[in-house]
Amino acid sequence: VDDTDIRQIDPAELRRFIGYVPQDISLFRGSVRDNIIFGSHDVTDDAVLFAAEVAGVSDFIKDTAMGFDLQVGERGKQLSGGQRQSVALARAILLDPPLLVFDEPSSAMDNTTESKLINRLNKIVEGKTLLVISHRASVLALVDRVIVMHQGAVVADGPKAQVIEALKSGKLVS
Repeated sequence: VDDTDIRQIDPAELRRFIGYVPQDISLFRGSVRDNIIFGSHDVTDDAVLFAAEVAGVSDFIKDTAMGFDLQVGERGKQLSGGQRQSVALARAILLDPPLLVFDEPSSAMDNTTESKLINRLNKIVEGKTLLVISHRASVLALVDRVIVMHQGAVVADGPKAQVIEALKSGKLVS
């Protein structure tokens, strides 16, 4: 990472530099705020509010009397899939890590929610490394480079526009 052998870096320190959103979101019994700050120390309210705004959490908690104290239930079952993804995204961006890894970050969101999310994320990913794993073409708005895999092999790797054109013209394995 940044020309440093990761075996030379304390794993806990390395993890602080990576914001990760898995495909299968697991939240913990507690409040929305508890789930955003989970595992973080000395987090300011401003940081929580900013992460919640970018991730779209603010969009759904503003309609509840509980706000950030809204209980998510065991594994987040009190929230919709898109809401769980928003909470996980807020957790990932909370500490402003330089590397973000998102695996299907908006798969459970409707098109409008996803579009708003992409617009907000575009404002914060500048200067960061963002790795997005997705089947949804809409998230490509966040990236400059696209790698296409088919049956475990890389079949295309290059600038976004070039790879998309190759896909459209049928020059890649489908």
